[in-house]
Amino acid sequence: MRSAIPRRDDIRLMIACTIGAMAGVTPVVMITFGLFLASISDAFHWSRGFVSMAFLMLSLGMAVGSPIAGRLSDRYGTRRTILAGFLIYVPALALVGLLPANRFAFLALFGVIGLAGALPSTMMLARVVASWFDARRGVMLGLMAGLGNGIGASVMPALALWIMAHAGWRATYPLLALAILLVAFPVAFIWLRDAPMPVALPRVRAREVPADDIAFPPEASGASSRQDTLGSAARRPVFWIILLTIASGAGCITALIAHLVPILTSRGIPVPKALLVMSVMTGTCAVWQVVIGHIMDRTRAGRAITPFYLAAFAGVLLLQSPHFIGIVAGGFAVGVAMGTEFGALPYVVSRYFGLAAYGRIAGAMYAAVMLAQGMTPVLMDMSYDRTGGYGWSLHAMTVIFACGSLALCALPVYPERAAGPSA
Repeated sequence: MRSAIPRRDDIRLMIACTIGAMAGVTPVVMITFGLFLASISDAFHWSRGFVSMAFLMLSLGMAVGSPIAGRLSDRYGTRRTILAGFLIYVPALALVGLLPANRFAFLALFGVIGLAGALPSTMMLARVVASWFDARRGVMLGLMAGLGNGIGASVMPALALWIMAHAGWRATYPLLALAILLVAFPVAFIWLRDAPMPVALPRVRAREVPADDIAFPPEASGASSRQDTLGSAARRPVFWIILLTIASGAGCITALIAHLVPILTSRGIPVPKALLVMSVMTGTCAVWQVVIGHIMDRTRAGRAITPFYLAAFAGVLLLQSPHFIGIVAGGFAVGVAMGTEFGALPYVVSRYFGLAAYGRIAGAMYAAVMLAQGMTPVLMDMSYDRTGGYGWSLHAMTVIFACGSLALCALPVYPERAAGPSA
């Protein structure tokens, strides 16, 4: 089975979604933030600790914005939500270069960037992909997120560094915003479009929906035989297993990436080698999202991701190895887990709960993920201040990953493929 749109339109849709992911908050703001840390600190005479609070505000903004984006997409369509989001997110990003030395304005603006950036986010783009593809859904989601975030994470820091070297940090944010407006927005406007969605399904109670009751063929939308609302999804154990394991795992991995260089350099490993481990980790994550998509297209239950999620447990242990080759292997293992985390979430949400209220359900999931990603680096720093090292944090991560792996084993078969009633 393939999507219901012509192959040429398949390609255009995927290009639009991939470029949209490259222009999102994660590659443009989160990945590049460290490059601006010293410059902003020196320009405003603020501590680096305070400047880094902007990262937390960004995450909190996305945590608040994700459920809003989900509701807007369910009501008005994902294409409209993404395009409107770009028109708010881009000006907010440009305003960073015009900021005065005002602490409240600084933190508030990054909160607004996160809030607006939730609308044209990977979560929203994943909904577009999931609604058009069924049999190849996992691979297409992996391509969009893996290539979009992977290429974006490589291109955006290099572009930001080049602009900073020639025009300074204040010009960098406006020029990055201009690049998004001139490239990502027009491509999305021309090639991005919603799949036909069922009428009024979000207003009905969760039930098994016969094919005759939906306004489009299952192969066009990848419709599940079960169509949950957010309320009915939240009453199912599978909702909380996915939310807690993915959010806690993503939070731990984010904290690990943010502190990877200081963790390794504190053990005497040179910065170039620490950056090599980081490159292995992020490169593996980008590629593995495609791999895990291919795997999930050929499996019948979400618990198939358990061995790859467990890779994070092994990765954290290997990063503490006395041998550099073991540390590199740890970076690879964490990259596998990170790719699994980010690649599996939109897929399992669409399979377990259907697409009728995908925006609301995925928005709640991503809100928890963003909240965890904002809080765990702060908690890790607090632990470091109290203990003088990262040992306790790393031990806590291994426990979280081990418990998460056990919880994922309880995920049932996808409803549309189950022999009996859905769980």
